[in-house]
Amino acid sequence: MNRIILIGNGFDLAHGMATSYGNFIDDYWRNAIEEIRNKPYWENGFENDEFYIQLLPKIWEGSNDYEALEHNLHNIKSKIHFKNEFFDILNRHKSSLNWVDIENDYYSLLKNCYKKRSGYYIEQLNEEFSVIESLLEEYLTRVEKEFSKGFPRNDEEISFKRSICEIIYSDFNLRDFSETSINNLTEIEFQRVYSEIKSIEEGHISLSDNELSERDLRLYQVLINIQNKKQKIKELLTSEAANNYFRHRPKEILFVNFNYTSTEVYYDNPPIDSEFGRDISTDVVHIHGILNNKTDNKLIFGFGDEIDKDYLEIENLNDNEYLKNIKSMKYLENDSYKRLLEFINSNNYQVFIFGHSCGISDRTLLNTLFEHKNCSSVKPYYRKKNDGTDNYSEMIRNISRNFTDKASMRDKVVNKKYTQALFS
Repeated sequence: MNRIILIGNGFDLAHGMATSYGNFIDDYWRNAIEEIRNKPYWENGFENDEFYIQLLPKIWEGSNDYEALEHNLHNIKSKIHFKNEFFDILNRHKSSLNWVDIENDYYSLLKNCYKKRSGYYIEQLNEEFSVIESLLEEYLTRVEKEFSKGFPRNDEEISFKRSICEIIYSDFNLRDFSETSINNLTEIEFQRVYSEIKSIEEGHISLSDNELSERDLRLYQVLINIQNKKQKIKELLTSEAANNYFRHRPKEILFVNFNYTSTEVYYDNPPIDSEFGRDISTDVVHIHGILNNKTDNKLIFGFGDEIDKDYLEIENLNDNEYLKNIKSMKYLENDSYKRLLEFINSNNYQVFIFGHSCGISDRTLLNTLFEHKNCSSVKPYYRKKNDGTDNYSEMIRNISRNFTDKASMRDKVVNKKYTQALFS
């Protein structure tokens, strides 16, 4: 059995990397306002590729953020004139909601374009979206370059890295798995030991005649003279003491990174196990591309929800401009998605979720991962908040939207009792 480590933006944030869309917009305004405030006092007005201001304040109140800029401009009856309407919308949403999701906002506007709810045209939207993509890539490149200079930098980060590694390369806990997977593994274990235990019970051989591992010795001792051996094996597999009788480890681990950064490089070297050595192989798929790769793995930035009820109508418009930033189209431009499919088709697997919200902007891909016949378990590692609450319930609600088969969801998704907070 294999394991997939599904990495989202929360994983970067937990490492101290300011890579959220909100971080990006805040940084944009810090730099822009610094330029504005550094202009000679006799020069008035400011302009760049995204906006212009005709009248600038001579006195500044507050910090270097968007809200302070609006406040200072309001004091002198001036305002920001956006050249990029999409960027204007992002900033208004962030100001009102203290949250921004560029890809979801893009898709909402795309639907408005085809439903003619506004004067926004798809060509304009795509052009402005492309500008934001370029600015985001520039920002993330700076953040990753700074981060790569020193992680892990102190004892706390060393301990954090060690705890993540222990989870990634941990043995399987069969309580996490779907009923079908548990039954299949029960049958495999039963077939593995039945003939020898039967021979012992019938007196053909003794228990000492076999060179057994400590785990198998304990298992044989429990199963000898038990009438329903298969049921007992299943009970042991799903018990808290399962590790005393069985040891099931991932054969292969695939890091599926939804970020544009490469935080997984700090974790893709399996530790040496005292019993098995270094027998776990690893691989990485950057499903959304890599920063500054303009050839074989370019950035994939857009929306990926073909399950949405409006998507079929968009596809049937017979206008390719509407499909320009649909992720499933861009997946065909490199081999990352193909490699992911090959992995999930090769063997049963468990999914660990590290810092991915499982929102609908990736619903098509997540549905493929979660509802695949080889998916035995989906284990969300949640975030502990400062007030003592956590986001497990929120993650589950998001995960549910990626399942069309709700019975399968309830069978595969690990309940809170058997998972844990990964970040705080």
